[in-house]
Amino acid sequence: MAAPLNPTPEPISMPVIIHKRPSTAWALAAVVITFLLIVGGPIAYIAISWSHAAVTGPDRLAQTFAQAAAEMAKPRIDIHEIVLNSVSDLQKESKLVVMTTNVSTDVTIEEAEASWGIYWGKNVARVAIKDARVQYVIDLNKVNTSDFMYNPEARVLSLSLPKPHVDTKMVAIDPARVETLDLRGGWARFDKQETRDHALAELRPKVILQANAPYVRELAYTQGIEATTQFLQPLASALSQQGATLRVSYRD
Repeated sequence: MAAPLNPTPEPISMPVIIHKRPSTAWALAAVVITFLLIVGGPIAYIAISWSHAAVTGPDRLAQTFAQAAAEMAKPRIDIHEIVLNSVSDLQKESKLVVMTTNVSTDVTIEEAEASWGIYWGKNVARVAIKDARVQYVIDLNKVNTSDFMYNPEARVLSLSLPKPHVDTKMVAIDPARVETLDLRGGWARFDKQETRDHALAELRPKVILQANAPYVRELAYTQGIEATTQFLQPLASALSQQGATLRVSYRD
């Protein structure tokens, strides 16, 4: 029997190429790595762990990312910023009063006069002041950033201050509390009131001198540390929340 003129062609087998969609984990990893390349900085060190998490699964990757974000969100001690802010706050006050004290003292003046070979006598004046007020201050405008030192191992921020001194512009002498204890004129002198005025003029320097007595100065030094620490309490509180402390001392 003769073969048909138009036989039915047999089907030709062709290879089929199947395009697989990348897994969600790999897609997320690609996004994260791209983010790392753009942002960089403190989170770049976790790139390897993220890549590993992408292979092991999206849940692991999300967990790693959350842990890194939490680590970055922890408060950090920015010493440079803390120092600048502290210096600015201190210098706004110009000077810090660390102690006030009362001083009682007296001054005696003797003035003899002689001319043309004649002795005209001696004036004597003694005046006293009770409870003149004097204050010790620390010059805060002399505090600079170089006075702050941070020890990262001990986590201690140290501040070196100028020592307190008597504020000579703020010596308060109440005229009502000034007494004249003695006033005598020479036998031929008529200017004993001038001698008294000279004694009054010496009261203020005498008050300042007694306010600088060693025991008063040491007391002012002790109170100066306490007053400055109290003034910087907001700074100390912020440091303590991060495990650091503030230490105040005086310059040598």
